Amino acid sequence: MKAWDEKESKNPSVLSPVCVIDGDQGIRNSLFMLLGTLGLRTTTFSTAEEFLGRLSDEKPSVLITELALPGMSGFELKEALNRKGIEIPTIGLTSESGGKKRREADRLGFLELVEKPFVYWSVVDRVQRTLQGPRRTPSFWRWANDHPSHGPPFER
Repeated sequence: MKAWDEKESKNPSVLSPVCVIDGDQGIRNSLFMLLGTLGLRTTTFSTAEEFLGRLSDEKPSVLITELALPGMSGFELKEALNRKGIEIPTIGLTSESGGKKRREADRLGFLELVEKPFVYWSVVDRVQRTLQGPRRTPSFWRWANDHPSHGPPFER
């Protein structure tokens, strides 16, 4: 059996995977399972370097990355992707999203910074909104969007 870090869901509902990069295995596992139950192909990585090593395999539909990673930071990763002309909608996870970090995230083109500890629903909602385009949002997600204070049952 593969370790979580090497695991990739094979659900074909999204042509390219949602990639999660975080040094915390618990966060990687939780997002992997949650996004997978929603029918989203998901691949997890513990470092930016590991992600970059696999990037030539397939460009992700969405990238979720911790900013304070071991080795290359999430900001450095996004800057490297920008230099190469690789545009990937990116959500940053951070323990603090103060003015300096927010300005840097805006400069680099992050969609959003989500502050830890976070409610997993907020990350999933952002991924869903990013992927919506031609996809239809299931009625459950429409209801949850209309009732944000309630959140999905697993977040109450």
